[in-house]
Amino acid sequence: MPHHLSEDQRQNWLRRQRTAENTLAIQALGGTVPNEETLSYFHRYVSGEITLAQAIAQVREQMAQEHAAFRQYLNRGSVISANYPPAAGSNR
Repeated sequence: MPHHLSEDQRQNWLRRQRTAENTLAIQALGGTVPNEETLSYFHRYVSGEITLAQAIAQVREQMAQEHAAFRQYLNRGSVISANYPPAAGSNR
């Protein structure tokens, strides 16, 4: 916590810190470990640069992009496997 904060600012910083910790813990319980990008969004929230809603929206956007990239990867594998006969001894 920055040392130059007034008492009210310190209380707000601590409240944001607890909120960020709780939000990340809930995310982890859901099976998603926060990556560096997610942690940086919540660090910006705790420091007061962005709101909680903005941090969550950025994380959702990040996760949507990762999901889309993963789906493309999976679909690429399906297209590749559909164009080639199964390997000898495979169960396909």
